[in-house]
Parts: sequence; C-alpha cells; structure tokens
Amino acid sequence: MRTKRFVQGLNNNQRIRVICDGVGFVTTVAGAFDMPLTHQRIAVTSTLVSLGLGQTGVTKTKITGIGRRQQVYNVDANNSVLVDVQVDLV
Repeated sequence: MRTKRFVQGLNNNQRIRVICDGVGFVTTVAGAFDMPLTHQRIAVTSTLVSLGLGQTGVTKTKITGIGRRQQVYNVDANNSVLVDVQVDLV
C-alpha cells in the first residue's frame, strides 16, 4: 500500500537542508513535519509547498531551493511572527 505524499511534487524520503531562524539541519520532507515549535513548522512546510510546486512542472525550470521571510501566527500569543526560512534539495 502506498503512503500519502506530504508535499505534492516531492517524495517523503527526499533529503532537504533547512535553515530556520538561523539554525540549520538536514532532514527529509517527512521529517520537516516533526519540528517542535508550531510557528517554525508552519513556516517550513509552507515553504516546502512552494518548492514542491516548482518541481511539478508549473514553471519551466526545476527549482532546487527557496528562501523567504514567512509571516505566521504564533499560537501562544495569537500575534504574527516573522520567520526566516531557507529550504534546499540535497
């Protein structure tokens, strides 16, 4: 039985390099959904979705990395937080 893809256009076991709030680590696409802080997980997964769209053929060239400043809402204080995120395919 096939497992569900977390991000359209990327395999769950695709290795990625993530830099989030100045902390870098190497993980898989499925491992990016296990981040401990909610606002960082939301920022990384939304950046992964944008990267996955670049792999599906929407654009003419394949995108291998993306960096952005993502605005997300913090669950504790219910205010917006800016998170710097960079995601690259390894």
